[in-house]
Amino acid sequence: MMTPAKIDYMNKLFDENFSSDGSLELKGKFIGDDGLQALLKSDRNLEKIENMDLSRNNLTFRGVIPLAQSTRFPLLKRLYIGENKIGDKGAMALGEALFSSTLVQLDLRFNDIGPSGGLAIVTSANFIKLQVLVFQENRVGDETLMALAKSAGFANLRKLNFYRTNITDQAIKILAKSKVLKKVKHLNLARNTLRLDAALALANTKTLTSIETLLMFDTLITDAGAKAILASPSFANLKTLQLT
Repeated sequence: MMTPAKIDYMNKLFDENFSSDGSLELKGKFIGDDGLQALLKSDRNLEKIENMDLSRNNLTFRGVIPLAQSTRFPLLKRLYIGENKIGDKGAMALGEALFSSTLVQLDLRFNDIGPSGGLAIVTSANFIKLQVLVFQENRVGDETLMALAKSAGFANLRKLNFYRTNITDQAIKILAKSKVLKKVKHLNLARNTLRLDAALALANTKTLTSIETLLMFDTLITDAGAKAILASPSFANLKTLQLT
């Protein structure tokens, strides 16, 4: 329940954790949905927030929906909301968030998001400035990565994290042909069921030629896959390849 005492508490947390560079650091404060809603009712100047860390706060879609609908974050650039349980409903709300067009970074790791929630994010036309997208440890699957690879609104992505997201060779074959994700420099595909075909598809890419860091550890691409990637002229900029 959101009470005046709860709002006072959130005001106190704001005062203690808001810095002059526009960052509100609330990671691990376990504020819950009521706390987040109380923050939205706060008389503090939320309009100055540029970076907000809400990780590990026992949040669900019940708190995320009013957050997404709030008009109080016109400058928000970076949202860290990992290690919560926002689920597909929360991801759908964020896909339509009023602040989504200003975000350059969205970290959704560990949030019980499935394919429908993943698709809600990557098919949104709102993330026009996004440079970093983290789906780590959400089972968003092939559908999400394949849709992202074709979604023109994500052409500014520089860092993409699909660590342990239930993707397979099928999605990597589409990713390797993506004309949208040409600017991606850091790609994390680790701990997925990826085999030699995935590595060969990446090695033969004509578009993902900006990659500097590629993480594919705990996959099944084999030594042959690793050699193909290292020998590929498409990965001339590769500085880090982590397979173990």
